[in-house]
Amino acid sequence: MRISVFIILSLAVNVMLAAIFFHKHDIAAGAGNSGAASATAAGANTTPADNSGGPTDGSVTAMAGKFSWRDLPAQELKEYILKLRAVNCPEVTVQDLIIGEVNRRFATRINAPWQDPAVAGQNDYWKPFQRKPDPEKSKKQRALFKLRTAAEKEKTALLVELFGFDVEKERLKQEGYDPDNNWNYATGDLSYLPEAKRGPVEKYLEECQDKMQEFYTRVSGSWDADARAEQKKLEAEKLAGLAQFLTPDEVREYALRNSATAQQITSELHGVDLTREQYEAMYDIRQKYGDSIYNYGNDGNTPEQIKQIEQNKKDLQADLATALGPDKQAELERAQDYQYQQLKGLARRNDLPPDTANKIYDFKLASEQAVEALKANEDLTADQRQAALKQIQTETQKSVQDALGNKLFQRYKNNGGWWINNLAH
Repeated sequence: MRISVFIILSLAVNVMLAAIFFHKHDIAAGAGNSGAASATAAGANTTPADNSGGPTDGSVTAMAGKFSWRDLPAQELKEYILKLRAVNCPEVTVQDLIIGEVNRRFATRINAPWQDPAVAGQNDYWKPFQRKPDPEKSKKQRALFKLRTAAEKEKTALLVELFGFDVEKERLKQEGYDPDNNWNYATGDLSYLPEAKRGPVEKYLEECQDKMQEFYTRVSGSWDADARAEQKKLEAEKLAGLAQFLTPDEVREYALRNSATAQQITSELHGVDLTREQYEAMYDIRQKYGDSIYNYGNDGNTPEQIKQIEQNKKDLQADLATALGPDKQAELERAQDYQYQQLKGLARRNDLPPDTANKIYDFKLASEQAVEALKANEDLTADQRQAALKQIQTETQKSVQDALGNKLFQRYKNNGGWWINNLAH
């Protein structure tokens, strides 16, 4: 777990304050004020975080005489904590010092994967980049990351042993972070599971990820029908295997959060707001159609197969409209349009009213439909048709310009608004 900049600064400040405190204590001890030092030590700080119950073996008395900073650190961290508390060191400073020492001891094991050439990648920048898969290298990378994960877990366990709770996690929570919701590429989001179940599930999912990585290395970008079928099989086996650890409801929750279908839906939402019920309905519909809505060109689909794929897309949209309502389905479909995504980004970056992108996109759809109707009208002469097209373009341009303002309109017209120029062609 990382330590934020805030914690690092807090550590530095508290170490400095502790040094000042100890220096004053030296002066007091040198003046023969050992009695006062003993009294102070006897009232050593024991907060709810003090899992040791405070010093009880006479160590407070031993600290009553003159001491220096070098007397405090100890290889045994529990003893280090006792010494710090014995001289009434503030608990937050005790935590800072111990966290710093713990991180120093684990630094090599946690940082090793980033320094190993197997993970860092090719450093010979003057050589061509090697895209050829290297199964042995991939295997070593996974092993190194497993060692890193094991070291992080061991570090956390040590902090819990020393203080009775995970000090770093609590501090991250105080800063507004959610350390329990850290997505892991190998396991996905397991924050909804009880702590007791996470360990076995993590181990199982990491083994599944090893298999998937071996598969990716083997296919090496040859994403044909056989590769897609094997990937689906591995995904299905992973979800089925979770049943040995989780209830049916927990397995479904995992799939809703982490499955390939869930990741695909997340990538397609583009800011569309769904309720939990709407998301689940969309998930189930997408599961129903799977990849039958995609035309993979490398499969050499026949005209009949392509026709079926297009029909599947229409059926999917119809099912979504039934489950979510036509307005929400239209919103989802619109979110897939790159033109709409550009408009949303433009409006957001320039603090325009929230409905600006929707308004301009509606202008676009209406004008394009009018153009199609004109081009299909055989009763018009070429000149009449061109004049009508020009009028549609002029009116649409004015509407978009009014919504964006003159300066922003010119920028949009040259970068994304090409459809306006095409209305009269």
